[in-house]
Amino acid sequence: MVVEFLMWLTLFASLTIAFCTFLLEAILHDSTAYDMEFLWKGQYTLEELHLDR
Repeated sequence: MVVEFLMWLTLFASLTIAFCTFLLEAILHDSTAYDMEFLWKGQYTLEELHLDR
């Protein structure tokens, strides 16, 4: 019973860590340059849209 609980806990923790890792990668490697071309067709600069860092 205890071993089964620990296995389920390990599985849940692994899935949670995998999801958080994916989310962090998506946030850190955001595609502003792609968005500028796709959404705005390059007609605005980052400064004009107040996206400069």
